[in-house]
Amino acid sequence: MHVNEESAGQLPNPLIPTDPQSPEEAVIMLLMQAGRRLRTRHPEDNVDPSTIPIAKQLMSHGAMRLSDIAAGCGLDASTISRQIKQLEDKSLVERTSDPADGRASLIKLTDDGYQTMRATMRRRFERIQAALEPWPEKDRAHLQRLLTRLANDLGAANDRASDEHPEESVTA
Repeated sequence: MHVNEESAGQLPNPLIPTDPQSPEEAVIMLLMQAGRRLRTRHPEDNVDPSTIPIAKQLMSHGAMRLSDIAAGCGLDASTISRQIKQLEDKSLVERTSDPADGRASLIKLTDDGYQTMRATMRRRFERIQAALEPWPEKDRAHLQRLLTRLANDLGAANDRASDEHPEESVTA
């Protein structure tokens, strides 16, 4: 059931359409909705879902500098720094000295961090798997192709915008 602003006791905002007026608006609204649902914390999670991309980077590449994690996630270093601090406070990541540069540090998952993040990612995978289970294989493959194409095209559009306006940040 869709609750609009009027039924929630609020006046509608004419600047925020409740129904998409174009395919582009629909994509934005639907991706935001899907993102919120994927970021919903599972009862067994003890980490913020926003830290999952960091864990994925560290699981794939091992110990990394904070700046490399930020670049890999496509986020600002200050954002990654706050998320790393959350993981450090839970003893899920640790810092070690960078052997290539004693002034820098490397961040790596602890054994507990690896197990925790692996379980967190597994729960999200299972959520997607359950949602797509009734879909025919053809539809799942088509969805994958379209999402891959959209992600690639959005990346290219962000790159073009960065080239045109280098003083502005395009990542979130």
